[in-house]
Amino acid sequence: MPYQLVYLPKSGNKNYWTTNSNFTHKPANHLSWDNLAQLIADFPVLKAQYPTIFNNRRDDRFYVYDDDGKMVGNLIEKLDTLSAEHPQSAWQLSTIKYPPKAHYAIRATVAEQEYYYNSSKGKNGSFISPGEGEIRFWKQQELDKATATAQKLCRNKNFLQKLPGLLPEHLVVINVRTNQIVWSPQQLAPVQKAKQVTPSNNLLERVKIQLNEHFTQSDQGVILNDQAEQQEALTIDLERYSAPQVFAALCYLLEALGQRTAVNKLLDTYDQAILQDFLHTVELADIQQLDGAAFVKSFQQIRQERRKIKDLSILLNTIGDNIDQASILKQLLNHQSLHNQYHYRNQVLGN
Repeated sequence: MPYQLVYLPKSGNKNYWTTNSNFTHKPANHLSWDNLAQLIADFPVLKAQYPTIFNNRRDDRFYVYDDDGKMVGNLIEKLDTLSAEHPQSAWQLSTIKYPPKAHYAIRATVAEQEYYYNSSKGKNGSFISPGEGEIRFWKQQELDKATATAQKLCRNKNFLQKLPGLLPEHLVVINVRTNQIVWSPQQLAPVQKAKQVTPSNNLLERVKIQLNEHFTQSDQGVILNDQAEQQEALTIDLERYSAPQVFAALCYLLEALGQRTAVNKLLDTYDQAILQDFLHTVELADIQQLDGAAFVKSFQQIRQERRKIKDLSILLNTIGDNIDQASILKQLLNHQSLHNQYHYRNQVLGN
């Protein structure tokens, strides 16, 4: 009997895994497995191959359906049953329970036992077995924080001694959703002062990487069809309005918005401290001893500089108050078409 992989979100909509390696509501192109064991064996492989598609989906919401559209059962429950029957099998998902937004954790393996980092016990935290306490998780945009913490723990001899037999090489950062190692001590680099970034800035960097790769790999010739109907050419100036240029402008704008707080503070400095200095000079200085021309010229320069800062402040505040930066970046990051990689499916065409 053929089986299908289905994801059921809270909304209750059925999302079928397809032969095109994505999820769909449509009745066509569903991928089928000839037996349940093969579906379960392939599931962690799919998660590893398509992390972007699977990252925001919870393991406990995956189900197995038969080819007639009837539910066979929860995938995790089926996996647990098969894992118990075949303990040496590769049918393994995450070995720990994690909340919806969790992506990363620090794991240590000592004497074939797995321990996870808990940040609430002791001065620097400690390692605990699953079920002994709350494991410290990091969100998807916090991989740099997780790896920085792991590096710090690797260098802390007093911390390592809390767990007998624990060595720096035993520590790794894992993606709890795929159970894959995303950092190990072999990647340990000299300690550098970490640059503080906001979630929006971190998100912007991820979108930059994704879209720059997309723009580069999509710079290829257009497929022509000489038999197609001739249509009037559109008059869009693609030299002036190219997608990479629009994205570069967006990056510039969002990076400028990151200076909003500093610009507003600088404007306050001009309006308060600097302006007051000039007013105090007028109030208290001996006018006869004051170089009037130099004073007025200096005051004019200060006011002109303030005007530039005020204009920038008005623009940044107006734009910042009327756009949702995080929403824009998340939509770009999750837009399937902007991180597609195109491959030939026909061997002859690919040669």
